[in-house]
Amino acid sequence: MRDWDIKSMEIEKVDKVDLKLYYESLCPYCVTFHIERLDPVFKEIGSYIDLKLYPYGNAKRQEVDGKTVIVCQHGEKECYGNKLHACAIDELKDIRVAEPYISCMMNGTGGGDGSTDKDATKCGDLMKIDSMPIMVCAKGKKGEELLEYYGKETDKMADKIDGVPFVFINGEEFDLHDDLKKTICEALKNPPSQCKTKV
Repeated sequence: MRDWDIKSMEIEKVDKVDLKLYYESLCPYCVTFHIERLDPVFKEIGSYIDLKLYPYGNAKRQEVDGKTVIVCQHGEKECYGNKLHACAIDELKDIRVAEPYISCMMNGTGGGDGSTDKDATKCGDLMKIDSMPIMVCAKGKKGEELLEYYGKETDKMADKIDGVPFVFINGEEFDLHDDLKKTICEALKNPPSQCKTKV
């Protein structure tokens, strides 16, 4: 194999930090973290972050009339918001598109309370995303299945997560008082030039 072939293969294999965020759509702390901290960092160095979002938070599964239902901390509106987020991740297939779209929805961009159909539609218009399949998913069986999936994934970490937002960076708990960008940059073997500048 020629030298330049090896070099091009190395360039393709970008050094990435694994970041998992467990959250819920209407939790004020989650909204603030997503909009003010995660989103700006992801916009700047997102190509160095393997981001996984888990929109479920402190929801609980309960038996009601012999049927399992998910009850969200901030009520049915939050369950629907969580489904919108889950469906956006599923439908858009690319976290680099889904993350800013979710941040936009959380911001109440459409004049809704945040993570509503109004917000999904307005953010879709702004970002040239067809929001209709996302809303259809959130209102149907697929949305329920995705919410259940994120519930099971969140439950797997129940012994470590003591509230939301909760962040793991390369499997280690991230202290929410710390600088997110600095922590990510320090975890990279070859930090990019953006790591030398403030967000």
